Amino acid sequence: MFTTAFWRRLAGRASSLAGDAAPLGPASPAAPRPAALRCVVLQEGAATPSGDYLLLPWLERMGLPLLLADVRMAPPAGVLRRGDLVVVSRYLDDAWKRTVAAREAELAGLVYFMDDDLFDGDALAGLAEGYARKLRKLALAHRPWLEAHADAFWVSTPALAQKYAALSPVVLPLAPGPALRAPAALSVRIGYHGTASHRAELDWLRGVLADVQARCDFTHVEVFGDHPVNRQWRDLPRTAVLHPMRWEQYRDYTASHALDIGLAPLLPGAFNAARGAVKFHDYARMGAVGLYADVPPYRGFVRDGVDGLLLPAQDAAAWVDAIVALAGDAARRQALRAAAMARAAARD
Repeated sequence: MFTTAFWRRLAGRASSLAGDAAPLGPASPAAPRPAALRCVVLQEGAATPSGDYLLLPWLERMGLPLLLADVRMAPPAGVLRRGDLVVVSRYLDDAWKRTVAAREAELAGLVYFMDDDLFDGDALAGLAEGYARKLRKLALAHRPWLEAHADAFWVSTPALAQKYAALSPVVLPLAPGPALRAPAALSVRIGYHGTASHRAELDWLRGVLADVQARCDFTHVEVFGDHPVNRQWRDLPRTAVLHPMRWEQYRDYTASHALDIGLAPLLPGAFNAARGAVKFHDYARMGAVGLYADVPPYRGFVRDGVDGLLLPAQDAAAWVDAIVALAGDAARRQALRAAAMARAAARD
């Protein structure tokens, strides 16, 4: 368990968050722990909502170096070292539990952070069965071990603190960083609105937009797709996968949502040979500049460099360069957009 001196030291580091509030957890009269030299957070994935809004701001103000570890991945050899303060955020599995237990005497401490009611099986009864099963396996099943080994419990709400008062939990303040308090100064919205018949284009475009997102930190992507498409695209940064809509809903959606850049790749194929240029009007309705494959039906319809851009149909590098260049050129986007919207309104 933590020593009183240890808790005072960490509480001092967090004073800018908590003011004169209670320290980070209960003091313990047990043998001294090593000084805290680093904080290791075990969480699911690279980022979580509660991590960004609550846990990471709290930890960052302590001044300790921070290591985020994905609890879904096997613990790397030597991942924990003497002086680590380990914070388990929501989920724990047996492999990580064994790793923590093996180094427990050398750790500065072990903390469990709970942002939902994860310790009460009855509270999970109304959830979807697959999700409830996950919570029982990765949270509830570890409650006895955590209560026996954790040095402190942190929670996200006063309701959790009241329910689990016997654990002397600390409520973390809602204190998001600057990036979560205001919209980005520049945000360019890119969309591909292909249907289920465009699966080959979705597969091809995934690599294109992965490169775009790696080169631009201000671009946001939306695509339409079913569950397999969601699995394929969901790990792409700043990307939303929208569920397919009936035409009436899609028509209303495009009339009320804006895009900056609309993509219309078209790969060779018998089915694609009969396509029309309706995407020109869909994107114009959204106020977007269209980037189109330089093949019929877009070749001969889109006026390249006037009301859209025509790009080599299968040249991924050319698409990446064109998207990145246009994303960074607001004046050119505006000129192309205005021409496309004017042409669409004229019904030529």
